Amino acid sequence: MSVRGWNTRVVVATGVAMTGLLLVACGNKELAAGDVPAANVPTATASMSPTAGPTAEPADNPSEPGATAEPSKKPTVTPKPTPVKPFRLSSSMLLTGKEMAKGDPSRRWRANSQAPLAPICGLASTRGDKVQGVLSRHFTDELEADGGQWITRYSDERAARAAYNQIVATINSCKAFSPGQTHARKMTENRTVALGDRTRILRWYDYALPSDPGSENGGFPYAVTQQGKVVSVLAFSEMGTGIEPANFERIARSAAARLG
Repeated sequence: MSVRGWNTRVVVATGVAMTGLLLVACGNKELAAGDVPAANVPTATASMSPTAGPTAEPADNPSEPGATAEPSKKPTVTPKPTPVKPFRLSSSMLLTGKEMAKGDPSRRWRANSQAPLAPICGLASTRGDKVQGVLSRHFTDELEADGGQWITRYSDERAARAAYNQIVATINSCKAFSPGQTHARKMTENRTVALGDRTRILRWYDYALPSDPGSENGGFPYAVTQQGKVVSVLAFSEMGTGIEPANFERIARSAAARLG
């Protein structure tokens, strides 16, 4: 009987143990002290806190992504502008006596150190306004022909063009010296020539009136050339019809070639 009773206690104990297992399987187990429910546990994420760690040092190569270039410690040097050399007139720009004699071999032209005389249309026919430099040369055959060259410099090409137009207009009107009572005046040549930037050849001719057939005639050719900031004027006077047109154009070409 004692053995039978022991078996009964084992069965009872076994049943209690099984009951406990069923309770655990059903999720009714009580949480231990200090445990936190799984639903309330924060998910691990990357920290954005400024105390998360030291910032990486800038990369040595500024071209790499995220790199910061170190500012230069050298002072900034501003380039100096290149000075512009002022343009100056030179005596080499003037026609020579030999070139004059070669252009018009019918007369023994030569250059001298004297200042040229004012031409038939006055000194205003040799220069414009706001002149910044002047050169001149006198030519003569020491008999009955005389003339000169005037070279004037201006601040810029626009001012030189204005001077060129002014000079041509002055020659066209030619009010400085009027012919005498025994003479009349007419223009026998007024044409452009492809020399320099622009060139105009003009010629006045003074002739005796029928009332004074013994008086001498006179020819007065001009050649006006602009080249850049420079204007050149050739002006001559000669008894008769003056320097032949073909010879005068040859002289004008030689003068224009020296202007650069």
